[in-house]
Amino acid sequence: MTAADALRSSLEDLSGALESFQFRVPGPDQAAKERARTELVRSIREYLLPRLEDPDAPVVAVLVGPTGSGKSIMLNSFAGERASEPGALRPTTRSPVVWANRRHVRRYQKLLGGLIGRGDAGIVAGDDPITEQLTVIDAPDFDSVYADSRIIGEQVLAVADLCIFIASALRYADAAAWRFLDQIRMRGLPILFVLNRLGPDPETRKLILADFAALLKDRDLLLEADASLIFDVSEQVIYPRHGGLHADAVASIRQELALISDPALRRAVVRQSTEGAVAEVIDKVGGIAQGIGADRSVVTALHTLAEEAYANELSTSKQLIATRRLVAPGPVGDRSSVERELASAMSRRAGVAARDAAGAWDDMTEGHALLGVAETLWRHGAETPEVAEKESAAWLDVVENSLAPAVRRPRARRRAAVKLTRTLLTGEGAAVGGAVAELVNDEAWRDRILADLTDRIATVLALDADRFLALTQRVDISDGLAATIRSLAAQVSERAGEFYR
Repeated sequence: MTAADALRSSLEDLSGALESFQFRVPGPDQAAKERARTELVRSIREYLLPRLEDPDAPVVAVLVGPTGSGKSIMLNSFAGERASEPGALRPTTRSPVVWANRRHVRRYQKLLGGLIGRGDAGIVAGDDPITEQLTVIDAPDFDSVYADSRIIGEQVLAVADLCIFIASALRYADAAAWRFLDQIRMRGLPILFVLNRLGPDPETRKLILADFAALLKDRDLLLEADASLIFDVSEQVIYPRHGGLHADAVASIRQELALISDPALRRAVVRQSTEGAVAEVIDKVGGIAQGIGADRSVVTALHTLAEEAYANELSTSKQLIATRRLVAPGPVGDRSSVERELASAMSRRAGVAARDAAGAWDDMTEGHALLGVAETLWRHGAETPEVAEKESAAWLDVVENSLAPAVRRPRARRRAAVKLTRTLLTGEGAAVGGAVAELVNDEAWRDRILADLTDRIATVLALDADRFLALTQRVDISDGLAATIRSLAAQVSERAGEFYR
């Protein structure tokens, strides 16, 4: 296996592990964590693996910059045709526009997926010689007022080998521009800097270019504050025919981009961009693993709170049984009335446990959010009364069957059982005599019968608690996954070291 194959294989394994789960615990940072996970998968699946598989494919250069910096005009100027629609309305570009050689159209349909629409929408194909080895994408503005545009812009940047940063003379110092440049720098992408729409005064131009170069140097985006490393474009007429500038205005930039036709330079660009992307993946895995740990801690806490609420209620039920206060005193009645009353008492205990568990969850941000999805958790479950009725009837059967040796006739045994249960539950009831009276006074028999009742209440409570526990299980992440992801990232790092050395 070659070093490239080994690196691709380890990236495949890491991507598979990242795809095996989702961050489902609701909370203030859920969306950010889930977005980080999906972006990491996208970076591996849509950029690193295809690029490492085909290093000689055209270099992808992405035009980025603040709203109104003139990216669309710049692309049209490169292409000599209306590839991207410029305009006064901001932001103008809401989805990527791809300028590529017609031979490579299918590649970008696959690479950019649904970002460019159906078919070849958003792809401007031609035969310009520069596109033999270079594809240019006009990305949506990163500082757009539209969140979807910002997200798409970042997704397009994830497949870039090269970044062409366009800034206007008026907005090159905007804070948003520098935040985005920091993100590009962390990715390790090669960057060409273009300062657009400069005025005619030579001294002013010189000052602005020097200031921009100094700012880039301060951010470690240029090795030296050398204005000659920045391409400058004057404010000038836009030709209606193609929505771009005169070819001379961008000739120096085109000339720089045309150098990509040199195989050695192209390999160097791809090497730098992929090495930076791999380093970013390894770095971000740490945050993903921390997110997994945080979610598991939250789920464990929620799970424990629910278990404790139902365990406490079972303990309370035991005390109520011991003090004969599980059901209210009243007339003996028949068996069906005793069953209903006991079942109702069991359901009430489940309702109290549910309220306590939900209340404990409500004190946690994540638990509060889960309760918003499952509002019925504040009361016992819809199936709980039916389960309680079955357990109540089964317990009465146990009491009745235990009397068989003392009372042989079924009807008499049933009447005696009803009296006994009333006595056991409330301390009241009609007097019984003979062998039945002996049973009532038999501590071992009484303990056994009441233990059976406790077990049946435990069954009702456990079934009701399952609603809480099932919810935590649905949002939980499997144990050991964080360690697995860290291990796979370490393997990627090791194999990347072998590939890039």
